[in-house]
Amino acid sequence: MNKTRVYLFTGFLESGKSSFIQDTLLEQGFGEDEKTLIIACEEGEVAFDIPALEKENASVEFIENEEDLNYETLLHLHQKYQPTQVMIEYNGMWDPALILGSEKPRGWQVYQSITLVDANSFGLQWANMKSIIAESVKYADMVIFNRCKSGMDLGSYRRSMRALNPALQ
Repeated sequence: MNKTRVYLFTGFLESGKSSFIQDTLLEQGFGEDEKTLIIACEEGEVAFDIPALEKENASVEFIENEEDLNYETLLHLHQKYQPTQVMIEYNGMWDPALILGSEKPRGWQVYQSITLVDANSFGLQWANMKSIIAESVKYADMVIFNRCKSGMDLGSYRRSMRALNPALQ
């Protein structure tokens, strides 16, 4: 049985998920010799460069309703694209437990869960939406703070994340 690696990207809108996925595939060669399916669950500030991604053997599908991200839809996409890896740009307001605990097509295995955070808005989000951030970070293998600037208290950001998930990178 062929394994399909699934990478889950969580974080709020405008946290940099689309850019991170696209840069990883286009600039880092991560998709080399792979058939990649990107499932975008929200439209971010950066649109995917679909022609450039297609040159790298990556396809993009949009699923913007949580109830549409189900086994039947995933199975249909698996049969349509036969991906060797799937990158899910997950809506930051949805509970990651829903996708992580749901039935997936045979061979699909969540390989890594990454949460992206815009460091510029982290303080406000942490003060007002801590429980939503906590749900995302609880399941994450890695948190990436982007758009960092000199003078930011990145150590406290890291400590806040590690308090939620000590195994976090």
